Amino acid sequence: MKIHIEFLSLPMASEIIGKTKEISIPSTLKAEAVTINELVKHLVDQFGPGVATALLDEGHHLDPVIQVMVNDEGFLAREDYAQRGLQNGDRVRFMLLVGGG
Repeated sequence: MKIHIEFLSLPMASEIIGKTKEISIPSTLKAEAVTINELVKHLVDQFGPGVATALLDEGHHLDPVIQVMVNDEGFLAREDYAQRGLQNGDRVRFMLLVGGG
């Protein structure tokens, strides 16, 4: 299965992986079982500790300042990361949550 990933306003992840990249999910993971959480774990396993630093918080979960969008569905709720299954060809965007005032 191939997933298109994109990092917006995440320079450390972009530097290591690339701003946009198509990645292959190993056949050892069943297609219906690949969730956002498993994708993040796969990225850390494949690209190493720099990606872990860029994406994960101290509890080894996706950092709360990072938002995720699959295709053009809008931002996912954090509680959906463990359930949202990915399909071949999906586009997953990781974006830094920016606030201002």
